[in-house]
Amino acid sequence: MAPAHVAVPVPVPVPACAAPRRTPVHRSLLEMKTIAGVEDRLAILNGTFALAVAMGAGLWYWVFPALLLHMVAARLGRHDPWLRQVYTGYALQSDRYDPWPRVGMRRGRRPDGFGRDLLC
Repeated sequence: MAPAHVAVPVPVPVPACAAPRRTPVHRSLLEMKTIAGVEDRLAILNGTFALAVAMGAGLWYWVFPALLLHMVAARLGRHDPWLRQVYTGYALQSDRYDPWPRVGMRRGRRPDGFGRDLLC
């Protein structure tokens, strides 16, 4: 036998302006541009270098290592598409902590919003 004082939830009408908005975003706007599975900048650099060596110096066998490098980059890009950006960020960080900014400092700069380019 059910108790007589059971609270039943009453649906509250939500006004249209308070309802969550759902905006469809195309998948291509969220992913990076790739050429045959490799980030576009890296693929263009690799192809340009391979063709410059092959056509300029006549060393056509350099095309095969470039294709192999492209295949390795495509495999790495499939595993982690942001690998190059993350590695570049780590490579630009300082080798040791130096809290005092200097005028000509290029490596180890403070992040944006944390007093970057200000001499304290």
